[in-house]
Amino acid sequence: MSVSGILINWIKSTANSKEPWFYTYDLESAVPVYGKVKHRKLHTASTYSRGFRKLREGNALELAGLRLVEFKENDKRVKGWKVEKL
Repeated sequence: MSVSGILINWIKSTANSKEPWFYTYDLESAVPVYGKVKHRKLHTASTYSRGFRKLREGNALELAGLRLVEFKENDKRVKGWKVEKL
């Protein structure tokens, strides 16, 4: 499975969770573990970060029935994304 496929599956699982949002640090820490455990693929956090940027540029998320809405909380200096199902 490709990096983008792993990312889309992780974002789908996030959308189905109690908290359908994530921050940059979640992406860097949780996705490599998810890819290793669920898909037996080992990639670095920076590989997933590059893949995530490419996903946001393209339309693969919309084709998967997902949309990301960027947000930034006042007390945090890190970006977050809310996952919405289309």
